[in-house]
Amino acid sequence: MRTDSKNHKYSRFGFSIIELIAVVAILGIMASIVGPAMSRIVRHNRVNRATTVIASDLQNAFAVAARQRQPVRIQADNASRSYQFVDRASGVVLRIRTFYGDTSEYKLDKLIFNNPTVDVFPSGVSSLPIQIDLANGDYSKQIKVSTAGFVRVTK
Repeated sequence: MRTDSKNHKYSRFGFSIIELIAVVAILGIMASIVGPAMSRIVRHNRVNRATTVIASDLQNAFAVAARQRQPVRIQADNASRSYQFVDRASGVVLRIRTFYGDTSEYKLDKLIFNNPTVDVFPSGVSSLPIQIDLANGDYSKQIKVSTAGFVRVTK
């Protein structure tokens, strides 16, 4: 407790500027240590979620072809990091998925289909095997789809 010139007692509440500067400095040091690790975790999470979505979509393409008893065409555009499923007979787009730009939650740096156009037949067989490489920063995954429709994620 301190007293003022008239001998009234009062308590000091709050923090001094030195204490506030020390806390801000400690928080800054902690943020600079944690920041790169969080960035790496976010990149890994984006790639893992995109891998799950793409694998699910590919399995779905085989199921749709069988259910509709019509061939489905998978058309990939490596430049725009997107793909679409099209009913081959009618040309109707069944699904479009984009992994690039501000509207995408995945923001992949790389999405490359080795065969950009593949037909999936109602019998459960595709015209070509598919290999998809996707990455964000230094983290990458690979999806392989056999002509029989088996989907495997590697890396």
